[in-house]
Amino acid sequence: MIPAKLKLVVPRSECVKDEAVQILVNHLGLTKTAFFIRDNLSSQTDYLEMKQELFGNKTVADLYHEIQSV
Repeated sequence: MIPAKLKLVVPRSECVKDEAVQILVNHLGLTKTAFFIRDNLSSQTDYLEMKQELFGNKTVADLYHEIQSV
């Protein structure tokens, strides 16, 4: 079980995307960022399928405990 004092804060997806692109632009420059986005983020990946392959039916609590035991 996740300790009660830990509160999971889920940021809005749009904010995360904006921040990530800004970080990439700041560190890679506009041209390299554009290539990265084109090559990596414009794919037709099925994220739900990927999630199932990676985590199966594990809960957030299961993953938390696995991480803590490492």
